[in-house]
Amino acid sequence: MRKKERKRKTIVPESISQHVEEEYKRSPEFRKAYDEEVLKLKIAYKIIQLRKLRHLSQGELARKIGTTQQNISRLEDSANAQITIHTLTRLAKALRARLMVDLVPQE
Repeated sequence: MRKKERKRKTIVPESISQHVEEEYKRSPEFRKAYDEEVLKLKIAYKIIQLRKLRHLSQGELARKIGTTQQNISRLEDSANAQITIHTLTRLAKALRARLMVDLVPQE
């Protein structure tokens, strides 16, 4: 006799997106945490993008700003990033970029 096969439920990406969107609208704490993570991710991505554009390894960039390759790796890992304006300024100079910081009023 054949055993009845269970169907596995799969998570549809749209439902995850919808859940995140609903949680974002509903919870100020979630919104704050989400916005902070997105900002860290954008900064990390931009550092990687510019470093590669300038054909620099993490070690080469580290030497240019007077730090270690491990610190550059941490900055490029948004989960571990704790970055200061001072560090961003040094990175911008080493990457031949202009640092722009903007404060936008909340609605």
